[in-house]
Amino acid sequence: MSASEQPIPAKPRLSWRGVSMLMVSDIVGTSVLTFPAVAAELGYALTVLLIVGLFPVTVYVSVLMARTHVRVRGIDSLGSAARRIFGPRYAGGTFVVVYGYTLLGNASYLLVLGTSLQGVFYDARLCLAAASGLGALLLAPLVVGLRRLGDSVALCFFNLLLVLLCVGVAFGELAARGRPPCVETHAVAQGLDFTAVFGGATNLVYAYAGQWMYFEMMTEMEAPADFPKAFLVSGPIMVSLYLLVACLGYYYLGGTPAGSLVESVPAGPAYRAAQGLLLLHVTIVYMVKSVVLARSAHGPLAPAAAA
Repeated sequence: MSASEQPIPAKPRLSWRGVSMLMVSDIVGTSVLTFPAVAAELGYALTVLLIVGLFPVTVYVSVLMARTHVRVRGIDSLGSAARRIFGPRYAGGTFVVVYGYTLLGNASYLLVLGTSLQGVFYDARLCLAAASGLGALLLAPLVVGLRRLGDSVALCFFNLLLVLLCVGVAFGELAARGRPPCVETHAVAQGLDFTAVFGGATNLVYAYAGQWMYFEMMTEMEAPADFPKAFLVSGPIMVSLYLLVACLGYYYLGGTPAGSLVESVPAGPAYRAAQGLLLLHVTIVYMVKSVVLARSAHGPLAPAAAA
């Protein structure tokens, strides 16, 4: 057999450890940086209760999805699950809702890229439209670099380090400046009402909302039944990081934090570094989510090539 006739080796399948890195990269994103504002709305007690209490719910949903994927053939997305349960008519609507929402989420990442570029070059006073357009140009050659989620495991681990560094730089600067004497914190936020609880809880629920791509991850796994084991690694990282950012950010910033932990850092080298790390983080998240979006569009158009 000539070299040209040698079979192409199959791509290695994902292990549950690799899935844990994909989870962290997808779920632990820019939303965690807004947790000091969530804690300011809710207070320490309710924030901690929701962060800790929502995690078992996430694990339980993953167990149900893994059992569904293993026992029912052909389930590789929420859309295909809807087709099996409700029929083709509802499957199309599910595809539109799930991937349309993800597409809008990626569009919001372009805005975050723009604000990060503004932060890195804050002395240049770039307008948001120009900065977002520049961010899109930087992304264009990168989004075609991944075809499978399994190809991005090492990249996702690097992405986790970027998040930790970004948070570390921000807290390092806040700690160096010290806690202002006027800052007040409360176990239960003053004036707490249903609207505040609902708004804060929604942000925390979103921080665990990676279910939209769980079936896609399972499809690339060597043992899909092991999917819930990924939370043995990703779970402690998510819960501890969420608690750290929420509680420590609330401690330093009190009831009037900026929209993001990074935005609470005064202009200077630390602010520029934090924004640069956030820029790299969002770029990687955009690339990973684009893999699923591209496959969702490619599958119906060219099923054989997309397989």
